[in-house]
Amino acid sequence: MTCRRLNLFRDFCLLLIVSECICGPSALPAQELTTPSLKEGVRAYYQYWKGKYIVPSSRFTGDFKVDVDRKGKTVSEAIGYGMMITAFMASDDPMAKTYFDGLDSFRKRFPSAINPAFMCWKIPANERPLKDDCATDGELDIAYALLLAHKRWGGEVYVAEARSLIRAIGSALVRPDYSLRLGDWNDAPGQTRPSDFMPVHFRAFRECTGDSFWGKAEDRSYEILDELQLGAGKGTGLVPDFAILREGSWIPAKAGFLEGRHDGDFYYNACRVPWRIGWAAVLTGDKRAKGFLERFMDWAESSTKDPEKFRAGYRLDGVPVHNSDFATSCFISPTGVAAMALGKKVWEGSVLCHALESREEYYEDSINLLCLILLSGSFQGSGR
Repeated sequence: MTCRRLNLFRDFCLLLIVSECICGPSALPAQELTTPSLKEGVRAYYQYWKGKYIVPSSRFTGDFKVDVDRKGKTVSEAIGYGMMITAFMASDDPMAKTYFDGLDSFRKRFPSAINPAFMCWKIPANERPLKDDCATDGELDIAYALLLAHKRWGGEVYVAEARSLIRAIGSALVRPDYSLRLGDWNDAPGQTRPSDFMPVHFRAFRECTGDSFWGKAEDRSYEILDELQLGAGKGTGLVPDFAILREGSWIPAKAGFLEGRHDGDFYYNACRVPWRIGWAAVLTGDKRAKGFLERFMDWAESSTKDPEKFRAGYRLDGVPVHNSDFATSCFISPTGVAAMALGKKVWEGSVLCHALESREEYYEDSINLLCLILLSGSFQGSGR
């Protein structure tokens, strides 16, 4: 499918999507306008992604993992992505449940050394990991994927697993002030990662558990994002990979805080935030999500004009980081979800052209596919 053909159908490819919470319906109005050509493009991309990254376990018959380095290594983040993707795409793949169950089985074989309710965040190719801890984002996505599976395939096993994991996340990975820890190892106060803020997941967790705790976690996430955008990100709407609480205010972490010199920049963690918050804006219509996206997209449109020129990393003042002058889907495709949420059709259409043609590596391709699923409406009927 060419970009020219896609553009001919732009108005029909844009979606006004109703959210039906995983464990119960919502009251939002629904309308879906899409084209077979766009759906076909997403199906083709899913087949490419599945063929490249979902591989059998080398030790456990019937288990699967997501290969992150083409050598067999995996991480909990990848397992969460894989479980969400296979649940979303189940209507297009008769093997989806087999893959989902294999991924779920695999992750349970490798518990965190700190809290066995969670998955050890890194599994080497030989599948004999050293004792290690968990990462919050993987656990959140895995729990949400289990709820998707319950809606998709029924039965009580998936939802029971989800509820157990959700309880563990609430007690171990969310602080008393409702900010998110980085993992089960993160005992220090006032440290968080904005890309872990997942309002859609928190709404689903609240629907399933009936616990208002998750509404407070959602509120806290938006509050932190606002502080970061209106503080260090004022004028750009950018937020950092990691944030810390200092003298009562959330600010960007310093270089070298956890992963490297770009920990306080809009980099390979924070690039996911427009996708996560755009997803929330589309499904929930939350004004806080839209406000966040408006600040970000106002800057993105005025500074880059063209999504293909969106750089692979920025300081929070909008200056590109060193060696970022290239196009990559993990930065570009999330802006398409943000544009979709705000009705910015031209930007969204350009992102779709890029996303459907992009072929990179595990991280970029996985984020790209998850964004494409949203942009195409392929998650319709999956029980969000």
